Formats: sequence, structure tokens, C-alpha cells
Amino acid sequence: MAERDRFELDLAAALRTYLEEAPTEVRPTELARQFATAYPHGTTTSGLWHLVAVPRRAWILLLLAGLVAALVGGTLFVGSQPERKLPAVVPPVAESIAPSVAPAFVCPAGTNPDEAGPVDQARPAGLPAQPGRMAFDRRAGRLVALAGNLPVETWTSPVETWTFDVCTNTWTRMRPNQEPPSGTDGLVYDVDSDLTVASDGTRTWVYDLKANTWREKGLDPPFSGLIRTRFYDPVSGLVVAVGDDGDEDTLGLALWGYDVETDTWTPIPQAKPLTIGPHYEDFAYDASVDRLVAYASTWKDKDPPNGDWLFEPRTWLFDIRTGTWSGTGAATPQYSYGIWGIQPGIAYDEAARRTVMLAQGQSAAYDATADRWETLYVGTPWDEQGACGSRPECRTMPHLVYDPVNERLVVYGGRGTVYLSADMPRVYPDDVLAFDTRTREWTVLLEASQPVTLP
Repeated sequence: MAERDRFELDLAAALRTYLEEAPTEVRPTELARQFATAYPHGTTTSGLWHLVAVPRRAWILLLLAGLVAALVGGTLFVGSQPERKLPAVVPPVAESIAPSVAPAFVCPAGTNPDEAGPVDQARPAGLPAQPGRMAFDRRAGRLVALAGNLPVETWTSPVETWTFDVCTNTWTRMRPNQEPPSGTDGLVYDVDSDLTVASDGTRTWVYDLKANTWREKGLDPPFSGLIRTRFYDPVSGLVVAVGDDGDEDTLGLALWGYDVETDTWTPIPQAKPLTIGPHYEDFAYDASVDRLVAYASTWKDKDPPNGDWLFEPRTWLFDIRTGTWSGTGAATPQYSYGIWGIQPGIAYDEAARRTVMLAQGQSAAYDATADRWETLYVGTPWDEQGACGSRPECRTMPHLVYDPVNERLVVYGGRGTVYLSADMPRVYPDDVLAFDTRTREWTVLLEASQPVTLP
């Protein structure tokens, strides 16, 4: 290949500079102006005769401007066409993270992620059966978990910071400079800042795994009730919290975005939700369509003759960019929420590009691009004592986190039996499992310290 001349090098540099500034609107004339300013021709000739004097440069600039204009025109034309029902507007989270921000972690040579770790290793006493006690630190290739002592129903147990290495399948007690208060949950890894963000119900906390330090930050958003979920938004680079704002006009649902660097929360506007009465239960951010997937129980009959509430499961989508909710036509699997502690786990599987729900004797995956739920496993009725068996799907409220290093879901803890009465024994497994939703295969990463027996 012939060596590029100075003009070609200058043109390439100008293009890189212009594109790095990421303009929201591409303007061909502005591109040409920036190049001309940055790289003057070194002559006082002007007008038509100047173009004749340097035809190669002029035609390249004109061709470049025309090409960009064509691209812009094509974009406008495509944008004017009828929009797909669920356009895939952003790539999966793993592909949207710049290597310079969060370099891909690779298991060291000699490690086997599929080999179970030593069963006699030190491990957490137990993760409370409440969501949001685990997050995946992408830079370190480890799960960060806040563990507590059982029983967990008091929500007042002291917490301990642990990490789980998904390459060696081993737990490590971190012993940081301080531990956050009891009841801290809502863990989510912020890619931009390389910190794990959490909440104690009043204030925000951040954990730096590399420095092994927890820091107390400012006040949480003014939620009046439960914080239902937190997730990282790869488009804005913010941590988003979904919680109860006590406002009937929004059906008790508010969204706030958190900027770790400035320690500020900003409300995310949302249009008034659909008025058919959805009761939102679980959420996960789906990067394949850049939407928040919400699993909801909709009132099918608000005032039935027999006095029992009738609920119908529905799937809803929230567009964070426009603040609008939309319903879907997907036939949604049935999960129950009548008793605290029986909720399913939910997580977005980046490799399969599916939102996965797992517990109560079944697992299912939602493909938002096709607006379709797929049943991965369904067993015997989960709400009959001992009927479901010992399969991982039969647990309730498991901790479900995506492992981007090995491209699979990691499942930890939860209840090993359905809690139907006060005298029913409760089993809290402390094994660690991996689930590949594409092959529907389970892998034991760490055996339970005690046999998981069900009544």
C-alpha cells in the first residue's frame, strides 16, 4: 500500500477529532469548516481559482461533505419510516462499555470457572432473603455481597462485606474500613466510577473494591416506601433507582438517577402510567431494547363477587429516554407475591439478551425484541409443601446476578422451601450455582455447607 500523504493524514485526524466530540447533529459544512481551520492550505489564493489550484483536496472535501450529507439524509429518511414496535436502540451492556472504562476481565490461566470451589471454605453466614444484596464488579471479576446473620426477618442483623471470585469459585471476607448499617441493600455496580452503590434506606453508600473501603454519601431520593430495584444505565452512565413515591397519579412509582461523581440524585420524568391498574413487582434493565422491563400483576377484577382479588400477570416496558410506559402483548408467566419472601429472582442475561425470572418451581425468559416469554423450566406446583423438589427453580427469592466473565447467571441463597405457615421449617441454602439460559444447564460452583433438605 502506498504511503499516505500529509493531506490524507490531516483529513483523518480532523475526522477523528470531529467524531470524538460526538455531535448530536452531523453538519457537513461544519465538518469542512473545522478541517479548513485546523489545516490551512498555506496559500492566499481564494475563490474559484483556489479550487482549481488544488482540485484533489477540494474534491475530496466536497465528496466527504456529500457523503456525510447522504448519511444524514438517509438517517432522516429512516427516522421518518414507521418505527418498529420494540427497536433495538443500544447494544448489550457488555458491548456498550468502552474498554478504557471497564476492561474485559479474563479468568487467569490455570483457573476453571466450572470447577466447584472447596466446600470447607469460609463463606457468608447467609444473605438475607431480600433483593439487591449482590452486584457484579466488572473490573475485578467478582461478586460483591452484603451478608448477615440468620434469622433475617428482623432486618437488623449486622452486615459483612464479602466477594465471590467467579474464576476460582471462592468467597473472601473483605473486612473494609467500615461496614454500612444494617438493612443496607440495593447493590449495583457503577461502571463509570468503578464503584458499587448501595442504600441503607436513608443515605447512599459506595464501595471501592480495589481500596476495600465503604464511604457514606448524601441522602437517598425521597421515596416514601420500598425501593424496588436499582440498576446501571449504560446510556446515561447513571445508577437508576425505582421506588415508591406514594403518589397515586404515578401508581406509587418514581425513578431517580444517581451521579456518583457529584453525589446527586435527579428525578427521571415519566408520563402518567396506563390507568388500568398495574401493580409493578419486579424490574430489570434490558439493553437489547434500551427499556426497563417491568413484571406486573394487573387487577383483572377490582370488585369480584366473592371478595377475592383477581390478578393477571402483565409485562410492561418503560422508555427512560422519553419517560413513557407501554404495554406488551406477551403471554406472561404467573408468579405469586402474596407472602413476603416468596418473590422470584430477576436479572438481565446479556449473552442471551433475555430478562430472566426464576423461582416458585419455574424459570422463564423474556425476549423484548420479539415480545415473547419462553418457559425454560416448569415443575410441580410450587405452593404445595415438598411438592416442588430440590431443583434450584423451586427456591424462592434467590439472589440472581449476571456474570459477564463467564456469560451466565449466578444464583445464591434464597429460601429452600416455600413459607406457607409459621411452623414450617425454613431452609436457607448457602451453595452457589450457575445457570446458562441458552443451554438450560446448571453448574454447581460451590456445594452447600449442609445438605439442602426440604420437608
